[in-house]
Amino acid sequence: LKPTQFAVTQIVGFVILLPIMFATEGSLLPKFIEKLKTDSSLQFNLVMSGLCFYIYNELATYTLKVTGAVTASVANTAKRVIVMVYMAAVTGKALTDEQKIGSGIAIFGVLLYSLIDDLLKPKKKTAKTD
Repeated sequence: LKPTQFAVTQIVGFVILLPIMFATEGSLLPKFIEKLKTDSSLQFNLVMSGLCFYIYNELATYTLKVTGAVTASVANTAKRVIVMVYMAAVTGKALTDEQKIGSGIAIFGVLLYSLIDDLLKPKKKTAKTD
């Protein structure tokens, strides 16, 4: 996707989700707008959140185009595991058994994906000289 196509896709997605937002949280909109008018940290965080999300999706789309779907998927899985383990280390919160098992499986899968070509490569036959 070209950057303008990506921006249009984001805008169309936003417009499509507006009715769902109004149906589920529409009653809270006036309260949110009042808070948005007065809270500068909310204004800053809202803009930065949107900007970071847009940039992240631009980079993800570019990565997908450059590397291919499987590589991008494996890298995304690895990223999620790294973030989860890093946050557990930073916050000091212990990972649950399910998180540990999931992280282990994901790390093993990423490692296997990186090594699979070498593991399955046909062995070269050496010429015997008598």
